[in-house]
Amino acid sequence: MERMMTLSGAVLFLGVLVACQSGSGATGEALFATHCAGCHPKGGNTIRTGKTLGRADREANGIRTSADVAAYLRNPGQGMPAFSEGMIPPGDALKIGEYVVETFK
Repeated sequence: MERMMTLSGAVLFLGVLVACQSGSGATGEALFATHCAGCHPKGGNTIRTGKTLGRADREANGIRTSADVAAYLRNPGQGMPAFSEGMIPPGDALKIGEYVVETFK
């Protein structure tokens, strides 16, 4: 019985860990609206107008994939706040990246 409780505790822990990694369940579009659209309406940039989310501007800065966008959220550089994993879980960061890459061509 004790071993079964330990095993069920481990399974529960893994479930919570996976849920935290995968994110909120929200769509990339909804996550973008929540975390990004304030400074990047319609893929623009209200702070640094030359750094839009359009493909040419992204690629000029080495941001080509959804994973690149997710990594940039963590360490963006001057003019943009960094978003920790506590603020935007890895799965949500990838959803935002996918939304950006697919939407702002």
